[in-house]
Amino acid sequence: MTLPRYCPSYVRAEERLFGTPLIRTLSVPFVYQHGNSAYALIISLKYRGYGEVADFIVRTAITEGRLLPQPGAIDLILPVPIESGRLERRGYNQSTLLAKALARYYGVPCREDCLLRRRGSHSQTTLDKEERRENAQASFSLTSSSSHLIELRGKRILLVDDLLTTGATLLSLTDLLEQCAVSEVHVFVAAVAVR
Repeated sequence: MTLPRYCPSYVRAEERLFGTPLIRTLSVPFVYQHGNSAYALIISLKYRGYGEVADFIVRTAITEGRLLPQPGAIDLILPVPIESGRLERRGYNQSTLLAKALARYYGVPCREDCLLRRRGSHSQTTLDKEERRENAQASFSLTSSSSHLIELRGKRILLVDDLLTTGATLLSLTDLLEQCAVSEVHVFVAAVAVR
């Protein structure tokens, strides 16, 4: 099975993240399209609990030179949070699996307690671009712990998600991180959806 690789000149996913000067790089190994082999890979990671898939994705990004920030350029890794009810049902957050694999490579902490997804927030999968933007803005918040927020000040953050579609989730989270005065944000996603 051949997994389709991300090619920036073909898909141009970085354009989906325009709107904030904080995002410096986008790292992506695969291209996701309904029914292709990357689709099957993401489904295995997201819904079937195959944690080794996260290690495979990160290893692929590293060995193929698709991981843009070099070791030493990241201070902290933050996975995109999922809603607590979904986390309880599924038993894991697929973005956290990816983030922990990346943390081992970079040798920096992975923190799950800085960003929150509000309970009852809707999944983005069935929403159009504008609905995704509105949903994302209403879905996420920063932790209420002032010590966690102070820890983010001046940090170089790697924000991790499984899939980039419109970019609404990552832009909303970057807006929140800007409020904490992080110095820069880098993004890693396992795959980019072809639109």
